[in-house]
Amino acid sequence: MTTKLSVSLSESDVAYIDELARARSGNRSAAIHDLVRIARERAAVSDYAMANDEWIASGDARRWDAADAADAADSDGLGA
Repeated sequence: MTTKLSVSLSESDVAYIDELARARSGNRSAAIHDLVRIARERAAVSDYAMANDEWIASGDARRWDAADAADAADSDGLGA
């Protein structure tokens, strides 16, 4: 499903979108879609980084590493 939008942008923003459109897809809608996708990906990376920091700060990372080291010591080196 798609939704049409009407937005107000500065001339420089429109020029940038037009530049992206010419370089990538040929139309403004596709260029804006790309920008939204990139923004979502950046937000996801930030969210994952924050979750990882919380995991490390909680002490779970140390427990995970200790369990992994114990498993490796018990292993015969064949991964089983």
